[in-house]
Amino acid sequence: MSERQKRLALVAGGVLAALAATETILRVAPWRQRTDLRALHVARPDRSWLYGLRPGADAKIPATGSVRYTINADGFRDRLYARPKPPGTFRVVVLGDSIAFGYGVAAEDTFAKQLERRLAAAAPNRPVEVVNLGVSGYNAYNEATLFADVGVTYEPDVVLLQFCVNDLNDPTLHFDASTQLALGAIPDAAFPEPRERRPLPSRWTRLCHSLRTCTLAFERAAAPTGEELRDALTLRDGSGPELTWLGARYAEVAAAAARRGARFAVVTFPHPAHLADVPAPLYQRIAALGREGGWATIDLLPAYKRAAAEGERLMLDVWHPTAAGHRLAAETIFADLACHGWLPVVPGPGCPP
Repeated sequence: MSERQKRLALVAGGVLAALAATETILRVAPWRQRTDLRALHVARPDRSWLYGLRPGADAKIPATGSVRYTINADGFRDRLYARPKPPGTFRVVVLGDSIAFGYGVAAEDTFAKQLERRLAAAAPNRPVEVVNLGVSGYNAYNEATLFADVGVTYEPDVVLLQFCVNDLNDPTLHFDASTQLALGAIPDAAFPEPRERRPLPSRWTRLCHSLRTCTLAFERAAAPTGEELRDALTLRDGSGPELTWLGARYAEVAAAAARRGARFAVVTFPHPAHLADVPAPLYQRIAALGREGGWATIDLLPAYKRAAAEGERLMLDVWHPTAAGHRLAAETIFADLACHGWLPVVPGPGCPP
């Protein structure tokens, strides 16, 4: 080997050693937790639900100020619940995405926990629990497979699945934004319209995602394009094949719940644009799915529109409710379920005949 080749080999060895040291530091230091919520997530190639919340994770991010996101040992933003369910306990399981998870609000302000307090106050003589299994970035595919695998083990009496308009969009950006993980081969069933799914990442992209140094260096360069963002924000009206896909996923949850003797309802959270006079046929179409499939639908749009007209601030951003928005959701859900006779409480006087 010539002197020049020896020098090049030394330089290359030094660069590789520096990269290896940097990679080690980034894997040990909680650098992600100072900037975003992706440190809360972990890939689960052994599970059909693809990824989940990292047990024991704890984070704050500048975007949501003092809000702390603490994940329990079972991998959810909630306290631990006994499994199997204690005798005599009435239990509700909540499925959903970052809305149910409670992005931007304290854990106790999520609609799941506000519903739990409302239910406990109305049924003081019976143990009641509302288990929050929401995970940021999920759509109906993740929710259905998570429930079939994990949610059923909580032995719910009622299952609530939270819907957001972006559930009908290509989930690629939501998965990436939530995890920045190499999720592996994502099945077509996870996509509302598989024919429109983005190309699979190259081998080199997957290798980059496995290295902290690479993801840190190229994160900004890999930011979604304007076209991708527009697609992620497009308001679907449920008139295409996406609604068929949604109905199939909800039917899976309904069937799994029924096998456990639980009732199932979909809770549709409105988009801010629909709080004005923008036509919103999607919610009626989802309600029709429920009537055809035999499950209930709780449409929050009317209650949100009334509160918004009175000047109440219900939204933090284009997707996520404020604590007040979560409270209104909890109140509406409670009243609706009570009128259905699904709760261990006496229905209120406002129930329809």
